[in-house]
This record gives sequence, structure tokens and C-alpha cells, in this order.
Amino acid sequence: MGKLGTSTFVETLKNYAFGVAQDVKTTLADFIAPRVPVGVATGKFKKFNTKNAFQLYDTQRAVGGMAKRIEFAADDGNFNCVPNALEVPIDDQERAQAGSADAALEEAKTRTLVINAALAREKKIFDLVKSGVSAVASKGVWSSDATADPIDEIDEQIAAIATATGMLPNRMVIGLGAWRILKNHASVLKRQQGVTDKGLSLSGFAAMLLNPAMDVRVGVMGYDANKMGKSESKANVVGSEIFLFHGSDNPTQYDPGFAKTFSIGSNSVEDVRMYRDERSRSDILAVDWSEDVQVISTLCAKRITVS
Repeated sequence: MGKLGTSTFVETLKNYAFGVAQDVKTTLADFIAPRVPVGVATGKFKKFNTKNAFQLYDTQRAVGGMAKRIEFAADDGNFNCVPNALEVPIDDQERAQAGSADAALEEAKTRTLVINAALAREKKIFDLVKSGVSAVASKGVWSSDATADPIDEIDEQIAAIATATGMLPNRMVIGLGAWRILKNHASVLKRQQGVTDKGLSLSGFAAMLLNPAMDVRVGVMGYDANKMGKSESKANVVGSEIFLFHGSDNPTQYDPGFAKTFSIGSNSVEDVRMYRDERSRSDILAVDWSEDVQVISTLCAKRITVS
């Protein structure tokens, strides 16, 4: 029986993988759960899920007195970045067919790995945030109710987050199905009367909101819910959901936000390695990454299920 060879890190493919990861712009995993490079596998982070966590500090110090100190509380959280990996074979026959385009073959395989890893992360993270925050009751019933006011319902949730945290939510993810219903709703179109643009753009939608600077993105990635060998069952990863939340462009272990991705490195792919598998007459390409995705503060988010 053939042996498995020792893996070798491939720097050129690692750099290529970094570029592919940046180009996969349809992914929203790092948008809803921004990446926090922590440099270590385990550590602590500040949780913002209680009223006390959002209290103002009395910073006045008496002469000769001690300064107010921010410390980790007993109910603060721990992160544990667990290893993830995905691999794909390059059969000897594929290399023979590629000929002088061998490097292009390796890049194509690496791209396949990164895209599939991104889809896996997208599904995992949105499953996590869906389980982490319940949908607001009696909201989002728009397709069957022409008298509903989706903008007012969304504004109500923006105000609720601001009241609970003292911060305006600055990000929104809308599932493709929810966006189709929202952009065509009679109440929303009525608000557009007098606007020269045909149809509703994301920027035009944001301008209607209580926070017109909201960064709004539509979740378009799909997946097949059935395994190989079964008939296709395609679905949108985000589904018919709207997530309103607060997120930082430069998150740390200490700032408030809805969800975060703690990772050892700053990229969704940390390494690309290759090893030989004689049993399958193939070289095996693998991508590796470590992360821990957590919902940090449900006070910082609202979810509306659209129907």
C-alpha cells in the first residue's frame, strides 16, 4: 500500500489564496462576524450582553487617587480558535493533461478550495447567528399585507438597538428572498415617489432608514442542502431574513458588537500545503485556518423574518 507524504507549505499558492479570498465579495461571513486577529489560539474577550457592560465609567480621579480600571468580569467570554481544513486532489492524469500549464492547474484547484471553504464558513456563521438571536415577533409579514410599512418596522428595531446600547446599528444583511419582497412592497415604492431612479437601490433604501448611513448588503450565496448522490435542494444561506446589527471595521477583543470571528491570523486562509498520496496517485492540496465564531451581544442586533 502506498504512503502519505510529508506536507510542504506552498507560499506562492498561499499568496494566491489570499487574493482569491479577497475577491469572493459575495460572502458576508466577515461582515456579520468581523474578524479579530488575536495571534493566539485561546484567550478572553469582553462580553457586552448585560446592562452593566454599557454603563459609563466615572473617570474623575482624586489627587493621589487611583484611576478607574476596566477589567475582565467573571461573566466575560473565552475564545478557542479551533483548526479547520479542506483539501482537494490533483491526480497524476490531470497533471499529464495540463502539461506546461501545471501552475495554472494548481491555482485552479486552490481557487476551488478557497471558494468552497468560504461557502462552508458562510453557512456555519449564519446558522450560528440565526440560533443566537430570535426573530422579532409579529414583524416582517409583508408579502401578504400591502398596508404594512416595512421601513417603519425596521426603524423601530433600529431605535430599539440604539436605546439598549447607546449605539446606532450600522450594518444590515438582507437575504435575497427578503430583499425581493421588500424592494417591491407598495409602502416602500410609495416612499420613492418623486425619486428619479427606476427601482429601489440599496443606497436608496438606506436613505429611507432612521440611520441613512447604514451599510446594507444582500446575501446571495446559495448551497445544496442534500449530500452528493441526492437530488438538488438549493437554498439561500441567509434565507428570508433581515439582520440589523452593530459591527466594527476594526474589531478587537474589547469593543461592543453583535458577533465576531476570533482567528489566529488576519486572513480566512492561513496556509496552503501540499502532500503526496500514492494510494490515489495524487498530490493533495489543502487549505488551513483556525477560528472561533461567537455571538458577543444580542443587545446589538435585531432579526426580522420576512414572509
